[in-house]
Amino acid sequence: MTMAFSMALKQQLVARLTGVNALSATQLARETGISQQNLSRWLSEARSLSFGATADTVSSWSVEQKARIIAAAAGLGGDQLTAYLQREGVRLDYFRRWRRALEEAGEESVGMAKRIAKLERELLRKDRALAEAAALLLLREANEEKIQKAKNAIDGQIEEGEVTYAI
Repeated sequence: MTMAFSMALKQQLVARLTGVNALSATQLARETGISQQNLSRWLSEARSLSFGATADTVSSWSVEQKARIIAAAAGLGGDQLTAYLQREGVRLDYFRRWRRALEEAGEESVGMAKRIAKLERELLRKDRALAEAAALLLLREANEEKIQKAKNAIDGQIEEGEVTYAI
């Protein structure tokens, strides 16, 4: 008896055969109950790019096209998703990769916005501290000028003999 397997399942299993922690077709056959021959054939077809988009098609997708496909597929699942992706010429693993990248970019933008807000607050605090320091320096200079004038006036009075000392 021949079983029909969905394209999504085939692509998931091929991904497990080729991923970072790839399993052998024999190991995956034991785990899933699908024959090793089927798994090997699907892997071979995937390598020849016969069950999904061609390499030229995938590399030519613009960001806008990827976003359109992700948005259109948002409400789809299972065989509907697989059928839609086949019509568009997109492999399921590419679709998942695009969707994950979009989600990660969203998380990064939220984190980046928080970081920017924090840096802006810190910059404002430092600007205020710098303005305060500049004001204190101006006051100091003004006081030093007054002290110097008073000192000069006293020195002038001493030279003219006008200063009287009280003991």
